[in-house]
Amino acid sequence: MQIASLSLVNFRCHARLDLTLPPGLNLILGANGSGKTTVLEAIMLLATGRSPRTNWLRELMRWDAEEARAEGEFRSRSGRTDQVTVLLTRTGLGEAQRSTWLNGAPPPSVAILLQRLPVVLFEPEDLQLVKAGARERRRFMNVALAGLRPLYLDDLLRYRRAVQQRNELLKQAALGRVSGEELAPWTAQMVKAGAQLVADRRWLVEHLAPRAAALYATLSGEAEPLELRYRPNIESEEGLPETMQAFYEALESSAAWEQRRGATQVGPHRDELLTLLGGRAAREFGSQGQQRTAALALKLAQAQLLADSRGEPPLVLLDDCLSELDPDRQRHVLELVGQFDQLLLTTAGPPPSGPPVASTVRL
Repeated sequence: MQIASLSLVNFRCHARLDLTLPPGLNLILGANGSGKTTVLEAIMLLATGRSPRTNWLRELMRWDAEEARAEGEFRSRSGRTDQVTVLLTRTGLGEAQRSTWLNGAPPPSVAILLQRLPVVLFEPEDLQLVKAGARERRRFMNVALAGLRPLYLDDLLRYRRAVQQRNELLKQAALGRVSGEELAPWTAQMVKAGAQLVADRRWLVEHLAPRAAALYATLSGEAEPLELRYRPNIESEEGLPETMQAFYEALESSAAWEQRRGATQVGPHRDELLTLLGGRAAREFGSQGQQRTAALALKLAQAQLLADSRGEPPLVLLDDCLSELDPDRQRHVLELVGQFDQLLLTTAGPPPSGPPVASTVRL
């Protein structure tokens, strides 16, 4: 997958920007504040339906603009071309509304974009994949699986809705206003969707772990291996019936606790993805360089798994990922470029040495 062209109008700091982006390594150079990251943000908005930097659409528009537009042409290896346009319009409440078109028509869902336009972004904040709490790693698994399993996003939304509805009823049950019978339908929906999430996450980590370990070894040259371990909140044998049964048993055991707290206390929303270096937790014992390299290995492993699963490598976006790596690690990262059809790399420093550069954009 590659993005052949990108056009921005009144998008953040760019009054107008038109780029032609060939296959291979594309460097985006410029000082801090020049809008390098905005280029990658616009591509993510087109390909995934959301910005990785903000949930407020108004922040994507120039401060004095009534409208903003991002438009990109994506090309697959099979020769398919997809034209995606996002139009942002200021509303009377100081916010903005969004309209999206895929090949001239509104897409049925965001999931369609995720399936048609595989893209992987690494940004400095991804260090939190290793340093932060379990929520960041659950989010990583969700994003990775949304591009790999067409029905995963549907299962995730059903699970979240069931948990939300169930929590509302638990609060009412604590006041004696509802009975357990009213909880049952939402509990059943939560268990069914949750068991599928666990199965998909097991599959993901099983296939992601060896790729991430190999990439970390290549990038770091260190003897301490990187390990990924999926730790589901519901411990069970593999298989949907076994997971559902374990889920029901865990809910029964936590019923009194749930009623006191007014919230669901067990389930995939409490899963963890452990990242270990030499058998120890990377978030506690890894150095800053080790943590950053581990996070980069995770994202590149996601890109490799996408490529293997779909028969086509994703578009890879690297936002200032070289600045805090030593020269050897920078070289190892750039040596991986050949695995992907197109890679966009932003940097505020001098152009890195390594593989041939297809194009250089200076902002």
